[in-house]
Amino acid sequence: DGGHRRSSFAMMTMQLLLTFFALFVSTALAENPNLSCSLDGDDHNAKDPALKEMTFDVGDGPETFLAYVQPDVTTFYKDIDPPSSKIVTPKHKGLAGLFINMSNKRVRLYWEAYLGGAKSLIDVQNGFSGGGTATFPTHSFFYTSDDDPDTILIRFKVGKYPDNVYVYDPYHIEGDEKQTSNNLEALNKEDRESYKKMRKTVLFGEEYKKFTGRSYLVNYPRPGPTHHMWRADYFNQTHWITTRETHFEKMPPKEERLTITAYGKKRALADSAPRMLSDYRTGDTMNLTIKAISCAPRVFEIKNFLSPVEVQHLLDVAAGEDLALSSTGIGNKADDAEQSDTRRTRTSYNSWLERERSPVVDAIYRRASDVLRIDEALLRHRGDGEYPNVNTDKTIAESLQLVHYDPNQEYTAHHDFGYSDVVEPFQAQRFATILLYLNEGMEGGATSFPRWANAETFEELKVVPEVGKAVLFYSQLPDGNMDDLSQHEAKKVRLGEKWLVNLWVWSPVYEK
Repeated sequence: DGGHRRSSFAMMTMQLLLTFFALFVSTALAENPNLSCSLDGDDHNAKDPALKEMTFDVGDGPETFLAYVQPDVTTFYKDIDPPSSKIVTPKHKGLAGLFINMSNKRVRLYWEAYLGGAKSLIDVQNGFSGGGTATFPTHSFFYTSDDDPDTILIRFKVGKYPDNVYVYDPYHIEGDEKQTSNNLEALNKEDRESYKKMRKTVLFGEEYKKFTGRSYLVNYPRPGPTHHMWRADYFNQTHWITTRETHFEKMPPKEERLTITAYGKKRALADSAPRMLSDYRTGDTMNLTIKAISCAPRVFEIKNFLSPVEVQHLLDVAAGEDLALSSTGIGNKADDAEQSDTRRTRTSYNSWLERERSPVVDAIYRRASDVLRIDEALLRHRGDGEYPNVNTDKTIAESLQLVHYDPNQEYTAHHDFGYSDVVEPFQAQRFATILLYLNEGMEGGATSFPRWANAETFEELKVVPEVGKAVLFYSQLPDGNMDDLSQHEAKKVRLGEKWLVNLWVWSPVYEK
């Protein structure tokens, strides 16, 4: 190509596959004038300044990629002198452990308490796939074949951050190209193609890590998020939005808050149209302030997201639910791995509330869509020719997860994202989490971000529950990688109880 840089065919193909999602989101925002916010007048699609161009070569010639490079920590302190010129190493040493199976065989991933000690099944992985868990340096894991769990294929010892990725590759023989070629020739054509894709991901990850100081926790190529991301350039940076989804100040009678049965276009509300049950709500519009409390990961606090009436409605609904012991993960892991994991990292109870449960719950989704700057239609099933250029009617939002913690219950440090197989074209993952607190005053029970980047303390960032407050944070980085620093924890409740709601939004699609 005459020495000119070029994008890979694979990247262009993936970008084409995602184009209609990106266009859909941009169009939806443009057609939704009630999303007045602090960005008005700015270029909403402007490139994030933390995205830097890197050059790499994974066998297809020189290519370029816009990679997220975390800004210098001193820039997080606006108008004040930073306590230090360097990031303080956090007390919490945990990290995301990604284990990649580059064989064509189904394998089991185990954690062991010590070499040869008690083991716990973490994951069952198909050929050419990855999986993992939150872990710590010195932790030990191993693979076995699925049909012979007593024979260990390879052991891994976890290192320090950013050494997140551990690879099992039975075909590549370092320094012996002939044997490597012979091993690959023994695979069928489809398996060879899958291997090549994963091999490129590993090679790209090595270059990405050198350039950014982070591990690449997805499959290459994965474009950046299709949704808007609020900037967190410095601590206490504030944004605001105006929403027509105002608070409920009075609870509508039971006969007016029945399950929503309308579908597709019938759910859409024009900007000039009254909101549902407007007689029970506060005025026509309201403002919400979105304040950055962490820059890396990007974490925001939104006070008074819910009104006391809305909080009580969710608690009343909870009273009629049969709460079950909470599980970990995002539903894309093998059931037997979940059932066999003897490490109790989550001890709460939860239930699920669909958006259609009541007009009050629906209003919470609509308000959340305004905060996220995503058209509300994306957060529900669509139909009746609604957005005909999009080839899916599925929502990108999960049902609300209602969670209850009793004394001594907790959810240890974890991530909200998972890992995608190489054959998944969109690599759908959780993009944003909105936590909604339903009570306060308990001892303990804070939400913590133990690895937040700062120049003042090695202690965790704690968010204390307040009735109606929301916390927004992103699991993805602007370049499409997962954010390892988004690891968070529900601290143990020492006295009292804790109620909250989780709302998870995916990018680019929601794949159950």
